[in-house]
Amino acid sequence: MTVQVTVLGCSGTHTGPDRMCSSYMVESANYRLLLDCGNGALSNLQRRWNVADVDAVVISHLHPDHFADLYGLYYALRFHADGPRSVPVVAPLGAWEFASQLLDSADRFAQTCRFETAQAGDRLNLGPFTVTLFASSHPVETLGSRVQAGAAVVAYTGDSGPTAQLQHLARDADLLLADATWLERQRPLPTGVHMTGHEAGTVAAAANVRRLVTTHVFPSVDPNEVAAEAAAAFDGEVVAAHDLQEFAL
Repeated sequence: MTVQVTVLGCSGTHTGPDRMCSSYMVESANYRLLLDCGNGALSNLQRRWNVADVDAVVISHLHPDHFADLYGLYYALRFHADGPRSVPVVAPLGAWEFASQLLDSADRFAQTCRFETAQAGDRLNLGPFTVTLFASSHPVETLGSRVQAGAAVVAYTGDSGPTAQLQHLARDADLLLADATWLERQRPLPTGVHMTGHEAGTVAAAANVRRLVTTHVFPSVDPNEVAAEAAAAFDGEVVAAHDLQEFAL
């Protein structure tokens, strides 16, 4: 079964000059699954698709660079030219209550973005995809996603420091989208927040993935330098993510 992944945003913490924040479209059998919807990503999404083409959204955690453009998606669906649309949104506990505080109508938000609560260990059946959720290491509850369609596997860490769970998440994956926010030379760095390029490469090697995509790179850090650092720890293919990049599995 063919799977295509499109990067809609790969910047970490805030947008950069040419990079929106975290978001990835995963497609198979005419089904479109959106992993995260960080600020700026909705603009890139609309370069390729109509917002009504999104079949489901999985939000890894409740930091703005991973969910802020869910607000834009809400309004785009609510006031869609062909009439109101809605989409299921899978997210950690309390997501609807948290996000709805900024809106004029929490009820309308719930009707348009149909929130479903998920937690680590859950297995979701979304169109052709089986999505298994893993606990990432981050200051707030964060869910990494292992997305499988047929024999193809895409693993997405969300935001995470190094943890053994990431090896289970990424085991034998065809494509690993890994948080690689920093470089080793920037140490000392906070623990349990993000990974360096080297740490992302170490996870990829331990998990025996086929291809590593380093992403969520802080705007002032060179993505190519992060990818090179990852490549020193991982013998497989390493790619520095950039917006609107496509991967076929």
